[in-house]
Amino acid sequence: MPRPDRSMQQGAQQVTPQQMNQAPPVQSAPRPMPQQSTQTPMSSGGVREDIRALNSSILLITQKIKYLVRNEKILGRNLVVLNKKIRTLEEKIIAMPSVSATGGGASGPEVDLLKQKVSMLEAQVEDLITRAALKEELKELKYIINSINPLEFATLTQVRELIDKRMEEKLGKK
Repeated sequence: MPRPDRSMQQGAQQVTPQQMNQAPPVQSAPRPMPQQSTQTPMSSGGVREDIRALNSSILLITQKIKYLVRNEKILGRNLVVLNKKIRTLEEKIIAMPSVSATGGGASGPEVDLLKQKVSMLEAQVEDLITRAALKEELKELKYIINSINPLEFATLTQVRELIDKRMEEKLGKK
């Protein structure tokens, strides 16, 4: 007697192509409610529910295995392609003649010019380093400025104006 196809029973979900790239959701098997009837604990209804729950769990596990197998095949193909690319790159590197053997690359004057530019840039960097203030120096300057508070001091022109006013007041009183 042929077996009926039970691949899509109740509780099993059909997977869309968008969901194939995602891991299937984890579902717990439905647990049957305990029956308070006069039947024995091994009644046929409770066993049927347990079998259905186990069957749906098995279906979920088989779907997950199918996803794993499919992803394994995809990864295997990707590895084959990447290995071919690496092999071709290695062959190109081996086949390339060295720069010194063929005399290719930059010429002597170009190399000298580049060396001069590098040395000039190094000198500029060293100059910037020597002229830059260190963190401790900046903290010290900040402390001095905050303690003196230069906004309370008068400018030279303001002092001269004050002196001139005082002199006029003294001359005006005499």
